[in-house]
Amino acid sequence: CKKEEPKNNNGSDSQPEKIEIISRNLDIVVYDDGTLTDYWNGVIAAFEAANAGVTVNATMGKNAAYDLRDMILGGSSPDFVYLPSTEESGVTDALIKDRAMLSLNDVAESVSGLVLNGTFDNTFCKPYDDGKIYIAPLFFEQEGLIYNKKLLNENGFSVPKTWDEFISLAEACEDKSFSAFTYAGREPDEFVNMFAAALAPAVGTEKLNALLNCDKEAWTDNEQVKAFAEKLDAIKKLVVSGSSTKTKDDVTESLKNGEALFISGSAADLKELLEDENADYGFAAYPALSGESTSVAAFSEMYIPIEAKNADLAKDFIKFLYSSEAAAVAAQTAGKLPPVANAAELVQQNDIGKAEKEAYSAAGTAVVAPKFIVKAADNETLSDEFCALAVSIFKGDVAPDEFASKMVEYIEENY
Repeated sequence: CKKEEPKNNNGSDSQPEKIEIISRNLDIVVYDDGTLTDYWNGVIAAFEAANAGVTVNATMGKNAAYDLRDMILGGSSPDFVYLPSTEESGVTDALIKDRAMLSLNDVAESVSGLVLNGTFDNTFCKPYDDGKIYIAPLFFEQEGLIYNKKLLNENGFSVPKTWDEFISLAEACEDKSFSAFTYAGREPDEFVNMFAAALAPAVGTEKLNALLNCDKEAWTDNEQVKAFAEKLDAIKKLVVSGSSTKTKDDVTESLKNGEALFISGSAADLKELLEDENADYGFAAYPALSGESTSVAAFSEMYIPIEAKNADLAKDFIKFLYSSEAAAVAAQTAGKLPPVANAAELVQQNDIGKAEKEAYSAAGTAVVAPKFIVKAADNETLSDEFCALAVSIFKGDVAPDEFASKMVEYIEENY
């Protein structure tokens, strides 16, 4: 028997239903110093392929900040921006200060299962006291301790995970020809990262954010802050002599010549050190006061300008950049990763440099990006005062039990 063909409601032979594809444009501005061209071309092509009708118009290059500024001043704001605040123009910091970005709370909620714990729950992504997310991190770079593997192994030492372990190691170095640690007293910004890593597992993200948001009550009589100051005080006689006058270059030299076992640094710093084929350095997370180590990361910013015309599509683009497909493109083309939950797995699957593998392997399941809140209508934060106090403890000018009270004084004066 003959099979009857399906008919439409009018009784005629049915035709395949036509799907109307709506054309949409996404205008983006992305900073590229020459190392991210293949990455951006790759993720743009993949996003367009996954979203029929979408065309991404990219303004890309080293001068992206100035292009962005001209667009905004000319009334033609892009929909999406990738522009790290470390770039020299200061445009991103200016937009943060002017509150000229859209909230990304819905984006963070949507990708929560794809990223490392704490990726969005920090003062880097929440630059104001309203608790909302305005910054989405694209790439993350580990911050922590760089150490001399040869010295560590020859002396039978282990990488310290807690401050008590770090102090014990420092004391064990007293009769050695080297010290456990040195720091850059002239450029002491590392102490904010060290502080966040120490406290995050002990007090939790919410209380850490309160401290970084300059909440006076959070600092008042804070036992965990005092405990951190006591740990610094405990090793002040065990660091390389003259550390308070050192620059970061000086500190690196101390590591190279075997004068110090540990220094603070980043994956980028480790990469430079490993350019010497004979060098053997490792990377470790900063020690915690208690509990599991929390990774400290420097993030590069992406965001949606407040005058974006296609904000919803821009949010879809940000979500896509955290997908497995986009993260794989990042690993393959840029040798770096977004803060995705499977970062350690991607490192092993892709040809990523030795320094990056060391750093990403040290990453835990939680990450924090510490940053003191920006003073309203100003570029000032309490970061400088905080770091100066840390140096003062090492120098013996400030007692541990004075640390928190002096921060309260600074807050009262400035906020």
